[in-house]
Amino acid sequence: MTIDIDKINFTDPSFWQRKDRDEAFEAIRNERPAFWNEFLPGPEEASKGFWSVTRYDDIVKVSTDSKTFVSGESTYIGDQTAKEAHEEGWFLNMDAPDHFKLRQIVSKAFSPQGVQKMRDAAERYANELVAAAKAKGGCDFATDVAQPFPVAVVCDFLGAPHEYRKRLHELTMIALAGDAEEIGGVEAIPGAFAELNAIGAALAKERRKAPKDDILSLIGAAEIDGRRLSDEEVGYFFQLLVTAGMETTGTVGAHLMRLLLENPDQMRIWMDDPAGTAPTGIEEAVRLVSPIMHMRRTASVDTEVAGQKIAAGEKVVMWYYSGNRDERQFKDPLKFDVLRNPNPHLGFGGGGRHTCLGAHLARMELPYLVAAALRELRAIEPSAPAKFVPSRFVNGISSLPIIYKAA
Repeated sequence: MTIDIDKINFTDPSFWQRKDRDEAFEAIRNERPAFWNEFLPGPEEASKGFWSVTRYDDIVKVSTDSKTFVSGESTYIGDQTAKEAHEEGWFLNMDAPDHFKLRQIVSKAFSPQGVQKMRDAAERYANELVAAAKAKGGCDFATDVAQPFPVAVVCDFLGAPHEYRKRLHELTMIALAGDAEEIGGVEAIPGAFAELNAIGAALAKERRKAPKDDILSLIGAAEIDGRRLSDEEVGYFFQLLVTAGMETTGTVGAHLMRLLLENPDQMRIWMDDPAGTAPTGIEEAVRLVSPIMHMRRTASVDTEVAGQKIAAGEKVVMWYYSGNRDERQFKDPLKFDVLRNPNPHLGFGGGGRHTCLGAHLARMELPYLVAAALRELRAIEPSAPAKFVPSRFVNGISSLPIIYKAA
């Protein structure tokens, strides 16, 4: 079937339910790599349109040129006030030097060495969740295993009490995937961010009185330009780390099981050598899934990308999902190859200052989840079709029912 690019609009919810989405992105990469969209009628119709950048090299160019393509106005695809960008994205929606100063507060904790303190907890939670599923002979791998797993790890890492886990995950889903009507719709997004900020601020106030060995206490004690962050600012920080750490890893974990079921030869490779396969297998899953499908920048000056002139002040949206399927960069880009190497994917961003802070945590967590599932469950089969979240931002799975035998 021929793809009519002129009928494609990334703000149209129906696009994210298309079965030929990969073919559509391929057509755009080849025919119109800098692609203009206006917002369709609806709650965001007053927002200004945007340029979509879909090729790998162009995404890297935009991502790494932080002077020409800035984050400070917002990284959200729609329009936001300065207050909304501040409250909903915190240092994600900042440029140098403020972004660097705030990122430095937690960069050591999220380094490869810093996340090692959570290794035992990640292994324990993976084993517990899989063991609980194993006893039932069937489960929804997305909701029973993959999604609760990073929620537990991230809450421990940050210092959020156990009783907050369920609500924090619900709010994260709305905040990141609320453009999908089944999740809440774009009107629900600001309220979800506000509640996450409020929970973080309340926890910050508690940590002032009784510090603990967790990220919340670390942030609350840190100083920027000689002053400590307010409880409200710690709340913004908390919200950003919660949303970044929960949904993305849960999304990759659920998709990973789906991909292994769809590619039994790759499942066999992983089962035969879990430790040896995990480093390349996780990277391949992140590439093919692209859990966060895009981020926005704003042109600070008149410029050009992919032969298209872009005026100062215009939005430029980097589609990691498309770049990770760019046949110019990846051989057989739609193939799931757990041994793919090298694999310079864009799943953690396109490089530069805004590279995903939680990448090392995700890389540490996910091998435990896959190892536990493939060790304890045998003859795994889907028991119903997977259900996907029709969001333009999060490439989520809302349901992945499976059946199996206990190992």
